Amino acid sequence: MTRQKTLVVLLNAALIMIFLTAALRGGWWLLLVLLTLSPAWRIYRVYRPGGPARVAERFTEPGRHRVVLQVAGSSPVAVVRELRRTTGLDLQASMQLIKEAPVVVRENLSESSAGLVVDHLQKAGARAVAAPIGEQ
Repeated sequence: MTRQKTLVVLLNAALIMIFLTAALRGGWWLLLVLLTLSPAWRIYRVYRPGGPARVAERFTEPGRHRVVLQVAGSSPVAVVRELRRTTGLDLQASMQLIKEAPVVVRENLSESSAGLVVDHLQKAGARAVAAPIGEQ
């Protein structure tokens, strides 16, 4: 977890504790309990899972080809960005693919979709190839 997320969680947890302690001691307990909902929501937003990324249909046409990332090249940040855009993977999975290169990035794509993914990766600085499944 990043420092910023840790700080958000700690500050909001402290606010929750302050509000609940004040509510238990008496006073405007209903208002204080309602005030705890805002920091609790902020903590939830830090940990809530992100939905699956949407990938354009042109990158996902079914077929019998695969895309192999051979080398990330001189600009791995741009390659990660294109991997995320063309595959729908999250940041950590995209970075893992770059570390494990050569690796199959996508399978069961049409020839045009595989070529399009390869073209985007190559424009980002990577070396990638599209090949029919069954060939090396």
